Amino acid sequence: MPFPHSKLVDAAYLVTRAVSKLYDAVPTASPISAASIATPPAVTYRCRATVATSTTHTDCAGTLTIGSDTLTFTTSGQVKICTTNITASTKPSISYSGLDSKITIECIGTGGAPIMAETLTAIDIKFKDETEYYSQAIGGFVKRPAQCVTDETASCINDVIRYNGIDYPIKAIHAKRDRLGIERRRVLQF
Repeated sequence: MPFPHSKLVDAAYLVTRAVSKLYDAVPTASPISAASIATPPAVTYRCRATVATSTTHTDCAGTLTIGSDTLTFTTSGQVKICTTNITASTKPSISYSGLDSKITIECIGTGGAPIMAETLTAIDIKFKDETEYYSQAIGGFVKRPAQCVTDETASCINDVIRYNGIDYPIKAIHAKRDRLGIERRRVLQF
């Protein structure tokens, strides 16, 4: 049982990555206010737009103008890509006509790959380095992977923990439960 009664003394971050989005909602008025548009990436980008029906907003036929590009939609679920490159950190003007649906505008690189945005959530951990070796029953030694204990319970396999500037992808999660069966801490293996 690693880390018995350990104190969480190391500061780290749970790193969440998602496609950078400028807008993801049902708009109320055209043009969409600049305050409703998210901060764009700090690199030159293009936009990829999708319109989709929502519970009460189902009209997906119309046009969407992002900067100087006008995109025409006819049905829900259509995806259109702007051809104009937008300067880093510049918010484009966004307006629409005929659409009464959810509009999602994502940022893609000039080559077409999605631009990923990172969200860092501060967490406390107790880190144990990977330099420990232990012997196997059949002989030889095995190097134990790096691991940490944390009381953060939202992480999943393949999420990333950033500790001391190094990213550690989570490969295994072992729940540590109290006497009532409630998960209080986790051991994350990298």
